[in-house]
Amino acid sequence: MWKTFVRLFTVCCVALASPSLVALRAAEPNLAGVEFFERRIRPILVEHCYPCHSEEAMEQQGGLLLDRPAGWLTGGNTNAAVVPGEPDASLLVTATRYTDDDLQMPPDGKLDDATIQVLEQWVRSGAPGPEAAIGATAFSRLGDQDYLFDQAATHWSFQPIEAVLPAEVSDPSWNRHAIDRFVYAGLVDHRLTPSPVADARTLIRRLHYDLTGLPPTTAEVESFVAVAGQDHDGAAAQRIDALIDAPAFGHHLARLWLDVARYADTDSAYRPDTKTPHYFPFAFTYRDYVIEALNADKPYDQFLKEQLAADLMGLGPEAPELAALGFLAVGPHANRSPAEALDDWIDLTTRGLMGISVACARCHDHKYEPVPTADYYSLRGVFAALTRPSALNEGQLPLVVGYDPTSAERADYQEKRRAIEAKLAAAGGQKLKGNNRPVATKIRETELAELLLFHPGAPAHAMIVTEKARPPAAFVHLRGDATARGATVPRRFLKVIDPGQSPFPEDSSGRLQLAEKIAAADNPLTARVLVNRIWGYLIGSYLVETPSDFGLQGALPTHPELLDWLAADLIAHDWSIKHLVRTIVSSRTYQQQSLDRAALSAVDPLNRQLWRANRKHLSIEALRDSMLAVAEQLDETPRGRPAPLWGENYTRRRAIYGFINRFNLDPTLRAFDFPSPMQTQPGRGESIVAPQALFTMNSPFVIDQARAVTEIDAFTACDSDDQRIAVLFETIFQRPPVLNEVTRVKSFIDVQHGLIRKAKRVPR
Repeated sequence: MWKTFVRLFTVCCVALASPSLVALRAAEPNLAGVEFFERRIRPILVEHCYPCHSEEAMEQQGGLLLDRPAGWLTGGNTNAAVVPGEPDASLLVTATRYTDDDLQMPPDGKLDDATIQVLEQWVRSGAPGPEAAIGATAFSRLGDQDYLFDQAATHWSFQPIEAVLPAEVSDPSWNRHAIDRFVYAGLVDHRLTPSPVADARTLIRRLHYDLTGLPPTTAEVESFVAVAGQDHDGAAAQRIDALIDAPAFGHHLARLWLDVARYADTDSAYRPDTKTPHYFPFAFTYRDYVIEALNADKPYDQFLKEQLAADLMGLGPEAPELAALGFLAVGPHANRSPAEALDDWIDLTTRGLMGISVACARCHDHKYEPVPTADYYSLRGVFAALTRPSALNEGQLPLVVGYDPTSAERADYQEKRRAIEAKLAAAGGQKLKGNNRPVATKIRETELAELLLFHPGAPAHAMIVTEKARPPAAFVHLRGDATARGATVPRRFLKVIDPGQSPFPEDSSGRLQLAEKIAAADNPLTARVLVNRIWGYLIGSYLVETPSDFGLQGALPTHPELLDWLAADLIAHDWSIKHLVRTIVSSRTYQQQSLDRAALSAVDPLNRQLWRANRKHLSIEALRDSMLAVAEQLDETPRGRPAPLWGENYTRRRAIYGFINRFNLDPTLRAFDFPSPMQTQPGRGESIVAPQALFTMNSPFVIDQARAVTEIDAFTACDSDDQRIAVLFETIFQRPPVLNEVTRVKSFIDVQHGLIRKAKRVPR
């Protein structure tokens, strides 16, 4: 008898020490249990649970899988779904009973009582499972951080950057440039051949659009064609240098960065009473900082650090670099939802700068990347230690020098400002009827904000962030719930890049240290991500087709050694973006023809191996600016406040100076693939849709430029339609028309003349 009690005592001790062991043993299959599961339980799970909790459906909501015993015994992001032998302790049973308002499954309606009783019976009998249960799979291990870190240990993007010298190739003309040697070797491996160099007229237009966003003039084309006929490489190099040194270079390339930085002139919410946006009156100073930094060829590592932490770099109180903090300050959610603002900052910093998603770890360990929840809240602690002064609080925003209005502009602004101040004083403590909000607040957020945003005589301030006097403690929010406090975590960098994770200083946000970690030469992501973005901007396809995702789920690079060589070359040349751009566009790879070749297209239809140049759409900015340029209407004045791109009083300045309303993005911009500024953007799509054609045919802006082209001196000096047609083609396309084009245009003119004559004969 005593031996029996000893065995019983031992079993109980094991159960107390390792309940999971008992649970797994309880779930070991027996013939009767297997039959009951297959006949009674699996049909319930298939119908009601597998759509959201099975590998077949590729769904693991809440981290829970119910297609295997290991799934229901381990549970998801909370506790075990099934505790064998204990229905009342099993979350699966609790959820189906609908007794807990926060836990009710399936979500589309409660199961009938008989079905619930079957589930209870199954759990009570030990929750037996199938005899041949699904084991651990890659899908079931989503969120398993040990597994994901093992994967990351050999993943290409987390390896140190290595500048592998390209081998020499057999074609001498493809052996003079490192990029070309890498690309040519890939072409040979795929039994492909490169395309010839583009003709001079094509190449100069490509260079002008890719480097400045503007077309060349007819005179520039003719001069280039003449010189290139004698020395192609010398003519191209000279033209490339001239374009990179032109102010238009920054105006064009800055748009790439502003897409990443989700730039806009308003917040993401409207005032409900006035239906007007919450304006960012001084966001334009950040936009101008970006343009000027690119034109000055500010080293990219310095460029990054200033945008994240310019106020911590020992600069003066009115240093122009403080405008760089607009990277954080002009983002969405400034007027509501602090948690979403912090999430935006984390996403911008990690996905935008390093191509790794971290925001997905807000509620649980990242399912796809080596990013535990603790890392998310370590970074959240950095940004939670910041304050974002109100965009209308001029006293807290540093002045930015270099914006010099005329005396008349300044006087007009001051007069209008006094009138608004008088209205504010008269408002006193009055409240608005209907919503009980202060009248003064309405005046400040509408009339004053619009004056500061649009009036050229208003002062210019930097939009900034500041450090809190005492950084708050950082701790994990269990399941993303701010009221469910988990473990305290130090402010520090991502473990996958910084395994030691040395904590940032306790007496500050750690923002400067974070910036230095991101911009470090030994960070394997930062240089690669930038190189890939600029390569895609110029080439028209990316080396890594997921520009903001270099993680385990991202695309593999088509030319990994080329990517690394470019990244190492960027760092070796003091992070010079102009050097990177010059290197790319000087290559034979960039300068190829774009003509299709059917045999090669059959082998490589997406041109992954770059056997020809990619054809690229003009962006809406380049399209708009080109119309102004060829009509001699373009105003290239730099810097300044935003203005409407369309409408009665549209600006004639570069499109980058257009007003961007985050909450209600301009429909014409949307039609032409302009990305939403609600979050950092990996790139732009290229669509062909009817509204694009309707805009180019019917827009008053387009009609204005068409009329203006007919008023330029070269057109008005013509004596015949043939001459006028030639001038239009040379002005717009920088080439003479071919015969059938002349014929078609003259036929169009004849039709129009007939319609005009007919209209004149119709009595009113």
